[in-house]
Amino acid sequence: MFYYPDELIEEIRLNSDLVEIVSEYLRLEKRGAGYFGLCPFHREKTPSFYVEPVKQLYYCFGCNNGGNVFHFIMNIENLDFPEALRFLAERAGINLPEPDDTKEQHKSRLRKEIMEVNREAARFYYSCLTGDIGRMAQRYLFERGLSRNIIKRFGLGYSPGEWDALTKHLLSKGYSEATLVEAGLCIKNKNGKLYDRFRGRVMFPIFDIRGNVVAFGGRVLDDKLPKYINSPETLVYSKGRELFGMHIAKKNIEKKILVVEGYMDVIALHQAGIPYAVASLGTALTNMQSRILKKYADEIIISYDTDSAGKKATERGLEVLGRLGCRVKVLQMPDGKDPDEYIRKNGPEKFKNLADRALSLLEYRIKQLKDEFPQDSIDGKMAFLNGAADILAEQDNIVEREIVMKSISRDYNISFDALLAETNRRISRKKRMEKSKEFATAKKELTGSIRPSSFDRKKGMRRRYEMMLISLLSRENHLFREASERYPLSCFSDGTIRETAGILYRRLSEGNDFLLEEFITKLNADTASEIIHLVKSSCNFENPEKAMDDIITKLEVIKLEEEKKDILMHLKNITDMDEKKQLELKLQSVIEKIRMSKQI
Repeated sequence: MFYYPDELIEEIRLNSDLVEIVSEYLRLEKRGAGYFGLCPFHREKTPSFYVEPVKQLYYCFGCNNGGNVFHFIMNIENLDFPEALRFLAERAGINLPEPDDTKEQHKSRLRKEIMEVNREAARFYYSCLTGDIGRMAQRYLFERGLSRNIIKRFGLGYSPGEWDALTKHLLSKGYSEATLVEAGLCIKNKNGKLYDRFRGRVMFPIFDIRGNVVAFGGRVLDDKLPKYINSPETLVYSKGRELFGMHIAKKNIEKKILVVEGYMDVIALHQAGIPYAVASLGTALTNMQSRILKKYADEIIISYDTDSAGKKATERGLEVLGRLGCRVKVLQMPDGKDPDEYIRKNGPEKFKNLADRALSLLEYRIKQLKDEFPQDSIDGKMAFLNGAADILAEQDNIVEREIVMKSISRDYNISFDALLAETNRRISRKKRMEKSKEFATAKKELTGSIRPSSFDRKKGMRRRYEMMLISLLSRENHLFREASERYPLSCFSDGTIRETAGILYRRLSEGNDFLLEEFITKLNADTASEIIHLVKSSCNFENPEKAMDDIITKLEVIKLEEEKKDILMHLKNITDMDEKKQLELKLQSVIEKIRMSKQI
């Protein structure tokens, strides 16, 4: 898993302040010695995500996700460890050497080559657009209302219509055929000959958040199909991670982002003085894109088409953004026009006015309900009012709820008090149901239908105590010698638990000081979270020596119980009397040891 020296990994960790990095993704509020915020890994209304600045650890008391800066970046950016290491090294200005692992070395070199060849391709396409060969493409863009400045800002280009114009250019620059194919710029036919993926199209470079060209989109100049062709996913590009225009939009001072559907919409909006527009590179927002949006914006406005696909994409976007606790609004374009078309016809100021009047999430859902149930019949009115009461009951903001209720009572000629009473009835019913569920769960726990601790249910008591011992020793290094004598590494359960203990035991046996925040770097996200959970919930002992003794005693009893069970199973199948007698004596000895241990 690790391809770099421990000293380098630790240097990167020490140069990556966890509070500063977490603050780029969510708001943190100082409380006592640490910081709290809304957890980015599960939906919550009360902050339970804790960052400890001294230890440089984070932990969520709601979902038990925890770790150090590497685990945070791996989780929130959906990266593996080497990718998170590169991410943080680049941020800290630390150069990473080539990794030791041959496979990883190949991936690292290929990633760099793809980035370089993409940059060279973008330059080639831009030079074609601004040269004689790109006159028709230039005319097309000018007719769409784009200026030379905005074309340059977004690095637009043109791919010539011939089969291998880009291929020849890149090969002449020394790039290999394999790199061109891996980058998605070229395709190899059945005869092994390369040809350009993009031909005769206006080219839109897709930049990642740091301004690297990671992919391209190409549009025809006429009505031929397919209208758009996009790069395939590569080592440097995943359409679920990137947002077109985000490398520019992230710098806007208004702290809001407008999400639209198309490349041209984004470019037209930026030219119109709306520098916070981006486009999702698919039919709907993904969790990863939503996290990026939350990182850079206080308010997110969705403006997709009003057709059925656009409505589904809007609903999906509202769902994922709402789950992350984002403040979301919806901008619906009049007459089904897209932003680019609307701006060309009505001008940027009118569009800005539209954006300022974007609907809140509550207003949007009420409007959707109105469209579904017209008020020209009693049944339609009743269906709408019942649906509206359900939606209003889910709204936490009392002020917004009251404003919308007043509007509904006016439009539907129903008293405000009646609508309020119906909404409150549903709120009360919802609370009763939640309490009923809590009671049912508690009852099951008490009767034994389910075990009180999911940790015990999943991992078993032995694993729990072994993890507690690891957690305790990672904080109380001086207890290692006695602990290792009573519970050596060979006693630990096989698999991940023994590997984790092995890392700790080897380090301490060499006489090195040990830091929990450094130790968990070598653990996967689940094990790191488990360690942090135990440190926070079970290992804050006033007397660590007694705690260690209690934990190891419990582990010794568990081990004896397992031995007792094995002997009993063996006795069932033995016919030899001498052997049976020896086993019975051994069983008595084990039972006595268990009795004595429990009395201590």
